[in-house]
Amino acid sequence: MRVADVHTHIFPDKLAEKASDAIGIFYDKPSNHTASLQVLKEQEALAGIDYFLVSGSATSAAQVAHINEFIAQSTAGTPNIIPFGSLFPTMEDWEPALEEMLALGIRGVKIHPDFQKIDIDDPRAVEMYRAIAKAGLPVLFHTGDPRYEHSAPERLANLIRQVPDLIAIAAHFGGWGSWDRACEQALPENVYYDTSSSLMYIEKERALELLDKLGAHRFLFGSDFPMWSPKEELERFLELDLDRPTQEKILFGNFESLFLK
Repeated sequence: MRVADVHTHIFPDKLAEKASDAIGIFYDKPSNHTASLQVLKEQEALAGIDYFLVSGSATSAAQVAHINEFIAQSTAGTPNIIPFGSLFPTMEDWEPALEEMLALGIRGVKIHPDFQKIDIDDPRAVEMYRAIAKAGLPVLFHTGDPRYEHSAPERLANLIRQVPDLIAIAAHFGGWGSWDRACEQALPENVYYDTSSSLMYIEKERALELLDKLGAHRFLFGSDFPMWSPKEELERFLELDLDRPTQEKILFGNFESLFLK
């Protein structure tokens, strides 16, 4: 089976170890790997994963240009790596930043409301999301965390009501630790979900129920590297014992429809 990993993070080599440690501190769980592109490539190869999406999240407007330049440069000439850049939702100069992302060949946007301390549906960001939707770029949202409400599933639903044509990927089964709330949201077919950072926390029966309710045709496999090992996350996914066609959809088919056609 072909496999694509839709949720990974990389940083410049000089920052990769420090960034990995900082992510681990934020979640009170040590990262499994150093968040460099080279280590990511090694780990994806070990798992037999050929395609993967890399991203970075700016925690201030001042970081946006540097992150996007790094992501674009790191992935240049590698068609099996899908680059997702960053915008800071309340930045004043988001329009030229978005234009620069498009010029760099960046394929989507990563937003982490909890790192950025900005609600998904902050009114100041709605026009930016409308422009992202018009440009046809998907947005990968970190969603869910019982400690915060910035990334609550209800906030994503509220944003989608205002920007109904936005292609969104709601990470972590639509809301880490808020899976019941994620199931309550009536989201359109242009909203997808990923499996990252969830399979070790959700019982098998509950994971299968979520896949059924939210729709396996909208799920994408994700490892959340460097927090977790792509190989181990793939093994956890396969332990769900889904039928082969459903596995193929989630591991590659849905990704292929979004990014390779």
